[in-house]
Amino acid sequence: MERNPARKGQSEIMEYIVMVVLIVAAIIAIILFLSWWSIMQIEMQGSKNQNDKIVSLGQMIMGDYMLINEQAMLDDAKLTSLVSMSSEGCERLQALLGANWYAKIKSLDMEGDIPCTWGNYPDCNSWTICEYKEPHIAQVFPVNVYRKLSDKAALAVLEVGVYT
Repeated sequence: MERNPARKGQSEIMEYIVMVVLIVAAIIAIILFLSWWSIMQIEMQGSKNQNDKIVSLGQMIMGDYMLINEQAMLDDAKLTSLVSMSSEGCERLQALLGANWYAKIKSLDMEGDIPCTWGNYPDCNSWTICEYKEPHIAQVFPVNVYRKLSDKAALAVLEVGVYT
């Protein structure tokens, strides 16, 4: 029995079409995978950059001579002075250290959260440098706050964050 030459040609064309479709699908799948991979790498790098910024801001706050005393502890009077400068101080700090960040220090020697101003100093336990907004990413660091009037050190928590 002899095969029909028209069917043989049609079969070869179908094989060719199926092979081209599979190759195109494989190329599209590779392009989509590489695009997804690049996007994930960019997101991871952005997250790493935000974490690096948080850590460097935390180190700067914990080591800045304008905020610490001779014993390398955050000074409550200096923090109150900085917070009392309100938005002007924040704008200057953000011009110096970059935009979209905040810091909050909370001393654990009192109950509650009493924001510090010159009106209620030293009966307060919370200092917020540059108000924070949502959404943000933050890290918490243990620090000591020197209570100048009582000449004591208090355990505190420094929260540093950046806006996303």
